[in-house]
Amino acid sequence: MRKFLIILAWRLKGLNVYNLFLKLKEKETYSEQEWKNHQNKLFLDFVEFCYNKSQYYKELFDSINLKLDDIKSIDDIKLIPILTKDIVRNNLDKLVVKENFNKKNIVHTTGSTGSPLTYYGSSYRSENIVAGLWRYYARCGWVPGDQVASIWGFKNHNNSGLKSKLRDYFSGITHFNAWKANDSDFQNWFDSIKEKNVRIIMCYGSSGSRFANWLLTNNKTYKGLKGVFSTSEKLYDYQKKIMEDAFLCPVFDMYGCGEVTHLACSCKKGNMHLNPDMSIVEEGELNENQQTPLIVTGFSNLTIPFLRYQNGDSGFLSDKKCDCGINTPLMELKVSRLSDVFKFSDGKKYPSLYFVLRLYKKGFDGVELFQFHQDKIDHIFLRIVKNKRFSQETHDNILEIINEIKEHINYKANVELIYQNYIEQSSSSKHYYAKSDIK
Repeated sequence: MRKFLIILAWRLKGLNVYNLFLKLKEKETYSEQEWKNHQNKLFLDFVEFCYNKSQYYKELFDSINLKLDDIKSIDDIKLIPILTKDIVRNNLDKLVVKENFNKKNIVHTTGSTGSPLTYYGSSYRSENIVAGLWRYYARCGWVPGDQVASIWGFKNHNNSGLKSKLRDYFSGITHFNAWKANDSDFQNWFDSIKEKNVRIIMCYGSSGSRFANWLLTNNKTYKGLKGVFSTSEKLYDYQKKIMEDAFLCPVFDMYGCGEVTHLACSCKKGNMHLNPDMSIVEEGELNENQQTPLIVTGFSNLTIPFLRYQNGDSGFLSDKKCDCGINTPLMELKVSRLSDVFKFSDGKKYPSLYFVLRLYKKGFDGVELFQFHQDKIDHIFLRIVKNKRFSQETHDNILEIINEIKEHINYKANVELIYQNYIEQSSSSKHYYAKSDIK
């Protein structure tokens, strides 16, 4: 019954998630060569789609005299110029595939690499996001109908309302607000997980590990979990260990970005597997910071095609082989979204993504780079680097966000806005989009 309700709920949204999930799951048994052949076909079809449907790519190819016939396989991918965030911002109208455009499908990236972006999604992208998650979950024995708990960030979230309860019931997902994650909240989460017989937890690494630490400190045990999936932040080894000890199940690390979702996910053996049926991941040229930027291509967004997109993360592809049974290539993240926990005088703690996601709305494309920096327990800098799209509206939105933050943290800190020409990186050349000096 539960499985039927979940499938029906997604069908009512116009998304055939279950059928796509079955197709994705079947590919888990592909051989290495089958994966290569399948990805190669997807790539060639996607390049043809981009050229024929997107004005930007047609003009780009024509301007460098690049013909579709020149691209015979994925080995020719480097003939195509790289797409950057600035190019997306400046050519959004040309990038859009008009026949798939729906202004309701607007997407705002979290800016978790320090640079927010606004673009448009597609229904096929939405199907792939959910079905891709289900495929990950299935790797630890989850089946549609099993309950999922999501520790995520929500503005003005209230789990007690009728609308929230109906949403949780029909989706099979219990939502916990990561922005309100303290001891009293953890007790409520634990009670709800037991009551609803939750099988999977999806969380930020910072929030999930803090909840896990509370469970260990208070001798709380729940043995019903099949897996915990961490995303959106760098998952540190100590966080993974704490969650494994507390949740008594494997902990998986997911990697993706809003523009190109489901790039990779770790297996039970801890290796990060790529998803060749959803995306392509390349290594870029070593930059001045001695980082290797990632260049990604996603097959699912048919409204704004991201072809050879430099997303701001860095890492490298691995030649290692994994004997877990999944025959996809491996990668390692060298640098991705680094984060801290912000602490205040009333004892409350907030994950850094709470602050970052305040810029998760329309009107922030004028921000080239940003950083929240808590230098004192009662003071936070918000450093902003402008780009040419910056306007008075952008400035007003930033002031509005500052007021929201101050209210949310019960006015325990002042937030000081500073406009700068650049933001210094850490000694390791990593960009902290939000960092705290309070330990």
